[in-house]
Amino acid sequence: MLSGLLTEDDASKAVQSLSYVLKDSIPNSAGAGASIIHPRGRSESTGATDTVVLGADKLQYRFGEGPCLSAWAEQRPIIIQDIREEIRWPTWTAAVADLPLRSVLSAPLTTGRRKIGALKVYSPLPLSFDDTSVFLIERLASPVAVLLRHMRDREAAQRMSEELAEALANRDMIAKAQGILMERMNLNSQEALEVLLARSRGESTPLHDVARDILREATRE
Repeated sequence: MLSGLLTEDDASKAVQSLSYVLKDSIPNSAGAGASIIHPRGRSESTGATDTVVLGADKLQYRFGEGPCLSAWAEQRPIIIQDIREEIRWPTWTAAVADLPLRSVLSAPLTTGRRKIGALKVYSPLPLSFDDTSVFLIERLASPVAVLLRHMRDREAAQRMSEELAEALANRDMIAKAQGILMERMNLNSQEALEVLLARSRGESTPLHDVARDILREATRE
């Protein structure tokens, strides 16, 4: 139902609105936002309320370590009470030393069994987060996870649609090239396909590229 009502832009704005709720609900927050984490690909930030969030997130993605990545991987809230004393992610904590950050709270974003990413809030002061903060971020994590799942599903559907369109276009090109060879060389469909395959193997060229070349040759004749 949600996918039929929200565009990707709507979902992104809704995530940012919830991030502002999180930031405004916790005193002394420097900013909040969400991370969409891809196990075998690029992770990205969305709904960030402040540039410091984007900067701290980017360093987590670059070094492959940090509280948000751990919250996502371990599926539990992660708290850093003082970055200057934190030892779990030494590369990341050293990299953010010049940013106005001292404490971090991050919670996993999940829908069912799908691990979507992490929600986080940063503070310029140490010891900024307590059990109430954890309760609040976990309550907000649920709607944020649903919104981000919606965004990922739409992106996947778009990619699938584009790949299908390309596959159909390639199939049509190959069929047209077969037709040209059948007429030109007095072949049946299977024989024409074998000619295309032989040329593809001989030239180490994808079959659809061979078909495209034959169509171009035919237009010049």
